Amino acid sequence: MTKKMVTAASYGMVTAFALIIAVAIVLATLFKFTSLDEFSIGELPMLIISFCALFIGGIIAGAKMREKGLFIGASTGFSYSLLIYLILFLGYDRPLGWDQYLTILVNIIVTGMGGIIGVNLSGASKKR
Repeated sequence: MTKKMVTAASYGMVTAFALIIAVAIVLATLFKFTSLDEFSIGELPMLIISFCALFIGGIIAGAKMREKGLFIGASTGFSYSLLIYLILFLGYDRPLGWDQYLTILVNIIVTGMGGIIGVNLSGASKKR
């Protein structure tokens, strides 16, 4: 990977993490000041929030790279998933199961689609 690819993937990952942290702060505030708790929300909305953040991160990575949107998006999604699951495996002693493998695959697909859209939004095709 070239320096430009690493930079673009890093921008996408930082964007995804920033969005997830922002949503986590909002949810923590809701949990603190309302009767809402983690168990009443469930796992599906958290996955949807994660996929939305990754999609936006893919758009940012693709716009930064301005070419090879699918590749840079998929690389961003894979790097994000690798980091998250390394933390889960090493920090929380939680082995990977089929549901995690499926989540990693969907992360890569969603971020790759975001990368494709990001390249097209960046105006790379207008330069030709």
